[in-house]
Amino acid sequence: MRFKRLTPASLFLNGLVVVCTLILTFPLVWIVMMSLKQQAEVMTLPPRFVFTPTFENFRVLFDAAQAGATSYGTIKVDFLTPVANSVVISLGAVLVSLIAGVPAGYVLARRDIPRKEDIAFFILGFRFAPALLVVLPLFSVFQTVGLYDTYLGMIWVYQVVTLPMIIWLSRSYIEDIPKDIEEAAAMDGAKPFRVVWHIVLPLLKPGLIGASLLIFLLAWHNFALGLILSSTKAPVTVALLKLLNPGVQFYPVMAAGLVVTMIVPIVLIILGQRHLERGLTFGAVK
Repeated sequence: MRFKRLTPASLFLNGLVVVCTLILTFPLVWIVMMSLKQQAEVMTLPPRFVFTPTFENFRVLFDAAQAGATSYGTIKVDFLTPVANSVVISLGAVLVSLIAGVPAGYVLARRDIPRKEDIAFFILGFRFAPALLVVLPLFSVFQTVGLYDTYLGMIWVYQVVTLPMIIWLSRSYIEDIPKDIEEAAAMDGAKPFRVVWHIVLPLLKPGLIGASLLIFLLAWHNFALGLILSSTKAPVTVALLKLLNPGVQFYPVMAAGLVVTMIVPIVLIILGQRHLERGLTFGAVK
């Protein structure tokens, strides 16, 4: 087997890639190690990289009935409930965003409406607006109309995060589909709804699957909206905050919670890697 001779420049670039990979993966490896350590081992200096792993932290995380009998003192998290809350809220937010966002993206891509570029940038502006700017005025409104700490209210408010993204992504995908295909179908007598349903949506399918995965990850990792507008329906990101109790150190249990929180996005990325790549590059090459 012949090996290509590496130049100093390529050696430097390869070394730079290795360094960046180590920097990015070190926090993840450290969190996984913390989740498998005892409390005393976490606080030792210098840190131990060789230890006897334990799954006690994961048992404490999910076994709320016996958590009080552990060496961690009184800690009752019942982490399965916030995981289920995050799944329901994130999936609901994705579904509502697809139903409302794809038609909006189609109109912005195909119809000649006044000041549509201004409208599109106004919608995108919500994606970059501070979450507290939206949440604080909604807090009293949600309590008044009964949407506080409900799945419906959380799915609705999560549209601030997910809807602008799906509108912009679907608009970009639709603009990359040749308009001649729709015009040819219209000349054959197809109604606008049939053109969109039978021609546009099948062509959009790869991009929409990738976009759905992206906005699901955005919803899954959101923290501010759940912190202000939920209590019993709090997502996993808010549940982790309960383990940051001043004076009581639950760091290994919190690390176990972070590992569980990362499992769902990692599994989705692995399973949907092909769709994510196609969604991100959809329309890049015409």
